Amino acid sequence: MLLKKIVIAEDDDAIAHMVNMALGDAGFLCLRARDGDEALKLVKAHDPDLLVLDVMMPAMDGPTLYRKMKTEPATSALPVVFITAKAAQRDLDELTALGAAGTISKPFSPKDLPDQLRAIWAKLP
Repeated sequence: MLLKKIVIAEDDDAIAHMVNMALGDAGFLCLRARDGDEALKLVKAHDPDLLVLDVMMPAMDGPTLYRKMKTEPATSALPVVFITAKAAQRDLDELTALGAAGTISKPFSPKDLPDQLRAIWAKLP
C-alpha cells in the first residue's frame, strides 16, 4: 500500500491523539488541525489524500469547511470522512447528503479505524 496522507481536523486533543496513533501505526501519514481554518490551510499546503473532519469544532465547523472546500477547484475533489458525536441516523444522513465519503460515529474503536478508512477508500471512484 502506498503511504496515504490524511489531514485530521479534531479540536479534542485526546481524540486527535488516538486517531493519529491508530492511523500512524497503520502506515498513514497524519497531519493534525485543531479547527476548520487550520485544516483548510493544511489541505492547501500538503495536498492530502483524505480529510478526517470532526463535525463540531471552533472557528469553522466541519460541514461549513466541507461546503467551502467544494466551491474551490483545488479542494473540491478531496474525499472527506466526518467523525461525529451526533450519531442519530438523521444526522448521519445529513452528512452523507452533503457528499461525504463516509461517517464514523463517536465513540469508535481506534483499532478498527484504519480498516474503516480503507473500506471507504475502496468505494471511492
